[in-house]
Amino acid sequence: MTTIQGRAWKFGDNISADDGIIQYSQVPDLGSFDIPALKAMCFGTLRPEFVGEVRPGDLVVAGKNFGHHSHPHACVAMKQSGIAAVIVDSTDSAFIRKALNVGLPIVSCPGVTKIVADHQTVSVDLAAGTVRNLETEDSLQFRPFAPQMIEVWRAGGLAAALKLRLNAEHVN
Repeated sequence: MTTIQGRAWKFGDNISADDGIIQYSQVPDLGSFDIPALKAMCFGTLRPEFVGEVRPGDLVVAGKNFGHHSHPHACVAMKQSGIAAVIVDSTDSAFIRKALNVGLPIVSCPGVTKIVADHQTVSVDLAAGTVRNLETEDSLQFRPFAPQMIEVWRAGGLAAALKLRLNAEHVN
């Protein structure tokens, strides 16, 4: 199964990874991932209620240029906060790769902010390349994830996927 369904947290355009998703200048240890600190600041300046109200399986829906100034700390903050997937009008491919490396799928789907409102239920199928608002039945297509990307997502990140692949090769 490649479908993720959850409640949407909607954000606008130009959400910076280091001054929007998190406050990069406030990250206590850049050499590691301080999970409690990252979770505590995730989207805190944009939506103060986010930290206390986000639930495992929720989705982020955002506009154009999401996650610019990308770095893995922002991806870890979202993933560890319980975000199951991020669907945006646009982002750069580097941010998509950094997020997938920690097991967080980011989907670029132009027009998604026009069909989803805050807290509506949304379904995204990574293999089929579809986003659907389950409340309005509006849907959009995007370029589906490649099988290798789905493998990394299912494993929970790149390191876990590589470990599974190496173990499988070792057994054979």
